[in-house]
Amino acid sequence: MSDDPYCYPGTSILRNLLGIRTKSELDRAERQLVQLRIEEGTPPGNFDLAHLQAIHRHLFQDIFDWAGEVRQVEISKGGSQFQARQFIPVGMADIHKRLVAANFLSGLSKERFADKAGEIIGDVNYVHPFREGNGRTQLEYLRQLADRAGHEFSAAKLDPAQWLRASLSAHRGEYKLMSAAIRNALV
Repeated sequence: MSDDPYCYPGTSILRNLLGIRTKSELDRAERQLVQLRIEEGTPPGNFDLAHLQAIHRHLFQDIFDWAGEVRQVEISKGGSQFQARQFIPVGMADIHKRLVAANFLSGLSKERFADKAGEIIGDVNYVHPFREGNGRTQLEYLRQLADRAGHEFSAAKLDPAQWLRASLSAHRGEYKLMSAAIRNALV
């Protein structure tokens, strides 16, 4: 049972605009609706928190009334605690500052782009601004970052198991697996 304000009372099922009350149905609906929104194209931005929020709002607008809102609860996954909610704006501001200083990773070779993008996405994943949907939002953010830097990123080329291992490793400040996963997904 959960006392999470994002969930239906007494359950671990996220409140949703569709009224779905089972995890498997909600997962299926999310995949379908988010894919349709990705195909429409995601909002551009400046790779800051507002940009990440706009992407999340676009992708999840059909599912959650809180789409695009920064989470108001602490969350963890697999024993890894994500950034404390009160530090989400500071964490994303730091990432944005680093991207600006690095000219949004423009002009880098694929290898160097993957190395730097691995650090950025690993840190965005640690910040984990949303209650749900961080991974899909991050992949769109990464796709746009690659495009701006002159590279083509294809999430379809990611190996899900490798991406999960890379995310866990990056959570510990080790970015090599994340960089390798990104490198493998550059076209």
